[in-house]
Amino acid sequence: MSDELHKGINIEVDEDNTTRVPQDAFEKAELKFPCEFPISIMGLNVPEYKGIIFAILKKHVPEVEEKNLATAYSANKKYCSLKTKFTAQSREQMDALYKELTANELVKWVL
Repeated sequence: MSDELHKGINIEVDEDNTTRVPQDAFEKAELKFPCEFPISIMGLNVPEYKGIIFAILKKHVPEVEEKNLATAYSANKKYCSLKTKFTAQSREQMDALYKELTANELVKWVL
């Protein structure tokens, strides 16, 4: 996300070092829809991770394509980061996507 999008948003860290953005984060961000939206999802690097995350993205953003997911790994390859950009259509779409991604036990943080 851009620095402007992060202004005024407090990021929380759980006991297990999972980073969470408060549920009202998108309410505080001043977005005008539709808008280009970058998203980064960090999670455990297990074989099913990328497929699960892509399925969630596709459910909420039908036009997203797997070939547009950029993949990066932590130094020890314990974690996998998936990044993409898409055109967000509404706050409701963003809230639903964020809620489903952060509810997944493999996901450590979403920005």
